[in-house]
Amino acid sequence: MTDRLVTIVLSVVTTWALMHVTWEPPKVLEVDRLIVRKELIVSDTGEPWEKGFEQHQIPRGIYARSLGDGPGGLWVRSRLIKGEIDDPFDDRFHALERDGSRRGSPGHISWNVWLDGAWRQMAIIQGEGLELSEVPHAQWNGLTHPGRIRFQTFRPGHGEPLTDAVIGQGMMSIGGGGFGGGGLPYPGDVLQLWGGQIRQMGIAVPGAPAVRKDDGSGVRRYAIIAVGVQGKRTEPSGTTQARGLAQLAWGSVPGADAYIIVRDGREITGPLRIEGAEKIWTDPGSP
Repeated sequence: MTDRLVTIVLSVVTTWALMHVTWEPPKVLEVDRLIVRKELIVSDTGEPWEKGFEQHQIPRGIYARSLGDGPGGLWVRSRLIKGEIDDPFDDRFHALERDGSRRGSPGHISWNVWLDGAWRQMAIIQGEGLELSEVPHAQWNGLTHPGRIRFQTFRPGHGEPLTDAVIGQGMMSIGGGGFGGGGLPYPGDVLQLWGGQIRQMGIAVPGAPAVRKDDGSGVRRYAIIAVGVQGKRTEPSGTTQARGLAQLAWGSVPGADAYIIVRDGREITGPLRIEGAEKIWTDPGSP
């Protein structure tokens, strides 16, 4: 009888102690392999979605879901930063057809806006394989698998994307050729423009520079030449007179990549690339 009472008392005391002990989850979990069969949630609130944005599926941190009970995926809030040392980045889009046939468009990147209760695409960059009419199926193998890049945007009043540019095989088509996947003709030359015209803008001759200050060492006359990215130069600007070696200022010239300083009719610098809308340069003297 005494043994039974002792056993009962010990059971009661043990149960009471377990009920009043606060369990602390481990701060660090170290494993060789982690298998998550349904969901992985990295969140300071313990919830997968930001409060008030559940419908938009804006994650609180990181949320990963398997394919078990619906579409799977990985949602990331804030920055997604990749880093590597002594190795290039290698992001790939892999996709297969279940019947084993070639999938022509294995993936795309899109920029979206929330409208009418869903995320809507605004712009798309898509990688795709060439059509079988261009490269027959028998010619596809491990050494040749040609593809191209398609750029698409959405025009106001149209629900289907407009193909703006197609690039591949050293050739490029640009223009509003039509809507949907095959709207813009594939290029047959290095560059083809559809549905528009090319307007070439020359670089205007710069205005004469302004003198901000000089050292009074003797009269100097300054001008500037604008230089395009291809190296094409404008005529010299009008001249500005200073009382000595001067600090000059001038505004940016549309299309100009650099500027050359002319002093007393002679070029004294090579192409100068100066940041900012207002360019400032000080004459150091010789040459």
